[in-house]
Amino acid sequence: MALSDALRRRGYGLDVMAPMGGGALRAALHPGIGQIDLAKRHTATSVLALARIVAERRPAGLIGVGGDAGLVALGAVRLARQGTPAAVLEDQPPSDGGVRRALRAWLHPRACIVVSGGAMPPEEEARLVLAAFGLPDEAR
Repeated sequence: MALSDALRRRGYGLDVMAPMGGGALRAALHPGIGQIDLAKRHTATSVLALARIVAERRPAGLIGVGGDAGLVALGAVRLARQGTPAAVLEDQPPSDGGVRRALRAWLHPRACIVVSGGAMPPEEEARLVLAAFGLPDEAR
């Protein structure tokens, strides 16, 4: 939520997407931030729904916050084939193996930025993501 607030304060319009929206998420969002409910039970099953939305709306960028959400964001922009830049912000790279490790190895190099392993202030995250997307620090 802090990153979405930092981007909103810079003048950028944005929507927060969630596998199942409403409730606590809606209550935590600033009224100026939209919410898109992907109507899925789990983050990992949201990639096709998100790819459809990316293809239709053609956003200036897509940010996946968290390991699974980052993979879903990267997979969705890849499937949408619109050239949408994607960023991944994760606290700690997951230590699990198998499919997630293979997906990370394949998708992370396609991200315009991957920030892992540390909690940085939301204003700094916003600055890094906007720079990676090639957008000015403040919307006009």
